Amino acid sequence: MKQRVVILGSTGSIGRATLDVIAAHHDAFEVFGLACKENIDLLNRQIRQWKPQYVCVYDTTIQHTVSHDTSRVLTGIDGMKTMVAMDNDIVVNALPGSIGLEPTMEALRYHKTLALANKESLVMAGRIISQLMHQGPAILIPVDSEHSALFQLLKMIERKELKNIIITASGGPFKDYKKEDLDHVTTEEALNHPTWKMGTKVTLDSATLMNKGLEVIEARWLFDIHQSRIKVLIHPESILHGLVELIDGSVLSYMAYPDMKIPIAFALHQGIRSSLPSPQVNLEQLLKLTFYPPDMDKFPALKLAFAALDQGDSALIVLNAANEVASQAFMDGKIRFSAIPALIEDALEHHPAISVVDNIETVWTIHDWAIAYTEQQLRNMYA
Repeated sequence: MKQRVVILGSTGSIGRATLDVIAAHHDAFEVFGLACKENIDLLNRQIRQWKPQYVCVYDTTIQHTVSHDTSRVLTGIDGMKTMVAMDNDIVVNALPGSIGLEPTMEALRYHKTLALANKESLVMAGRIISQLMHQGPAILIPVDSEHSALFQLLKMIERKELKNIIITASGGPFKDYKKEDLDHVTTEEALNHPTWKMGTKVTLDSATLMNKGLEVIEARWLFDIHQSRIKVLIHPESILHGLVELIDGSVLSYMAYPDMKIPIAFALHQGIRSSLPSPQVNLEQLLKLTFYPPDMDKFPALKLAFAALDQGDSALIVLNAANEVASQAFMDGKIRFSAIPALIEDALEHHPAISVVDNIETVWTIHDWAIAYTEQQLRNMYA
């Protein structure tokens, strides 16, 4: 029987790539549900092509513009949770930002296979999600290329053999800029990623290196590993996505062409590789692979992520929330690029620290505090 797939964030880059994978494996999967935040034109085209049983839009005010049976159109986060809990098999969570948390938890509660591209879920509530994973037969497979690589590499070894894991980063569009030049970069420059074609938020996070910081936090919870054993290397070619350093000094690595359809297909097939019409890594044409450590003075967001892990759970929630506010302020032209990490650091310094957060109510309380605090700091800058 075909596996029934729900795609949350179907109009974004991951959602569209997921539909491409399903098209290539239409004998194995069918689209059960689609959800998006606001791109109704594309959603309606997807509805006509894929004919899902259910559709959900985050913005409740545009429900009437969806070209689908009104009794099968849901709205808001509650609508997404309702769709996740229905009779389907696989949930792809490609929602941007903190709105992805509750659908992630709902998928795990209902014992789905969760293909997780929403890294903020684990950043905000990694401890709670880890507890949910231990309570039932749900399957969580990461969709980020780096975490998919590490997920596969770690299955090849005994845990006692592991020394460190290494996550690679392209370095973003500003890797060759001087620190002082970052005060003057534009939104267009920040969204011009040299390797990947991604949504706005993750592309901007890649420019600040906050995306890599979020991935470090995600890896801490996904692989139950202390942050001191997670390393980051800049690798501009984006061919090698993850490395596992072993206690005998050897290193295992995973290489692939930078195409998100590869980790998506791996997740949809629940850890079984399948043929794809993706470009291949041509070792004969690879002239060199470059690696060097990140400059955390020029890109302090990555340093802040490691510091938040040292501070405890509440700091991770604040880091994520403050980043959402500060990043949007930059996109809106209200602040300079270099002000993004400065606002995040300020929120971390002033938040009420809690080392262990193990309930969702406290997560949202801290998240809301960080949103309000950072927004107030923005207003103070222009008072």
